[in-house]
Amino acid sequence: MHWTFRALAALVLAGATPAAAVIGGAPVSDGDPVAAETVIITGGQGFCTGAVLGERLVLTAAHCVAGNGRIAVLIFGPGRQPLINEIVDRRVHPEYRQADWQARRTAVDLAVIRTAQPIGHGRRAATLAAGGLPAVGASARLVGFGPSAEGDGRSAGTLRSAALTVTGRPSSYQVRLTGPAGATLGACTGDSGGPVYASESGRSVVSGVVSWTTGRGSARCGVLTGTVPVAPHRRWIEQAVRGLGGS
Repeated sequence: MHWTFRALAALVLAGATPAAAVIGGAPVSDGDPVAAETVIITGGQGFCTGAVLGERLVLTAAHCVAGNGRIAVLIFGPGRQPLINEIVDRRVHPEYRQADWQARRTAVDLAVIRTAQPIGHGRRAATLAAGGLPAVGASARLVGFGPSAEGDGRSAGTLRSAALTVTGRPSSYQVRLTGPAGATLGACTGDSGGPVYASESGRSVVSGVVSWTTGRGSARCGVLTGTVPVAPHRRWIEQAVRGLGGS
């Protein structure tokens, strides 16, 4: 679920205008709280989305940062000028297995990364879910920087969201989300690692992280979105944060 950073940066610098949304969703306004909690993660193989956990810390999907390649956090400054902040350390969940993730099998597709410099520019830490697993039929809000339609690279790099519903049987390893019957709605290329928000005690919290999708096209987008729930793995996330110098 990647787009090359070189292609993304070219679109940003060219001033490409956003299309409608994450597959079937809607653009996120600058005043929306989630806009300050999300960043792009880019590397030699492409880009993903992540949720800010601290001054230099970001939660994302393990498959976005596993391996030895150089990666960085990308945010947009004044005039949407791309600002690059290289990653200096990372923690990948010990139960992540790339082969399992590729086969859409159970895999704890989570990672926490640390940037060289404070992320800044109005970014703030998201709140993580502390409760149990979401129930079937519960509402969720997917957020990501992926394109608004499969193959529409010019729409990538703009934050968008979609309202989805928990389907199937949620487990501590996987929660699947879908839109209304027949609707093309959900994550796509570039949305991997993006936060999934839910309501907990009247506040918006990150309840999951986007891991994979299914779809009818070559990129397999917009039908089913597979996520890793945060609450069952919060202890590991907190340990990773401390191990990377956070609190």
